[in-house]
Amino acid sequence: MKIATILAATLLWFAALTSPALATTYGSVEPIANVDVIDTTPLRNLRLDVKAAFAERLLECGIVNQVITVLVSTGSIKTINGLNTHLDVGAGGFAGESNPSYVFTILDEGPNAASHADISLLTDSLGFVLSQGSAFLLDANNAGSFDFPANYVVLNFETPPPLRKSAALFETVGRIDPALFETDTSGYTQFGRAYLSLQSDVTNDRFIAGYVQAAAEFDVEYTPIDSMGTPGLFEGGAAFPGNDWVLSPNGEEYLGRIPAVNHRSLRKLRLDHLRFTRDALRLIDRRDEGSSGQGFRRQMAQLRCH
Repeated sequence: MKIATILAATLLWFAALTSPALATTYGSVEPIANVDVIDTTPLRNLRLDVKAAFAERLLECGIVNQVITVLVSTGSIKTINGLNTHLDVGAGGFAGESNPSYVFTILDEGPNAASHADISLLTDSLGFVLSQGSAFLLDANNAGSFDFPANYVVLNFETPPPLRKSAALFETVGRIDPALFETDTSGYTQFGRAYLSLQSDVTNDRFIAGYVQAAAEFDVEYTPIDSMGTPGLFEGGAAFPGNDWVLSPNGEEYLGRIPAVNHRSLRKLRLDHLRFTRDALRLIDRRDEGSSGQGFRRQMAQLRCH
């Protein structure tokens, strides 16, 4: 299998979210660069579907596959492949704001398992190339994995929803309890039909109650629920690998965790991503007042690859 096709398939298998016994790691990395690197505020202020067009076009241009190609070609990762890894554009929310994210599931146990070391290296490399302040990782059923144990819930739609519907669910949670929406411990990630949220800095009972009510109002399935019908919490191991771009403007924190043999190639990909982002910002700057609808979305979806 060619490296360039490792993550080409975008039909995701997310059933494992409702069955943590299937050992899976979940992750997400946003494609819109951190504002401390480049002022992406005009891009972040667009409608979610237009931002999604930016993310989808960048993915079509091969940014993720190119990162994997670099890591595989140097022998830095050996266990990531198209049989254990699935990636797509999903919604992600943090502190009251929703953005598109590159969301992925990776099987981390079994005969074709990916190692946590490879998963972490891939995530750091994507975070660096996409100039992110932080990325997200969660081992669904092992609280001892990654950096810290984390409680979480999963709300399941019947079918994968559009990004705006996941964002609307997040807003519903915020109306029910702002502490689960607007703080710097509040967020979610959409994986296929599943909406996953780590526990905010509130009590277990308050977190569960807010999400049980949101699930009922939105007519989605709350999990986990035990055999007695009592809603509870999943527990896994989480991490937010990142870089402070003010203190480390060249991505030194990411690079410190990435083997040096990859640095030159990843720096080139990072520059390509920043050029792509500047093209999007120029498009925003010269758009007509009335072009923020489908026409503008099509223009974003036709940005030139670098």
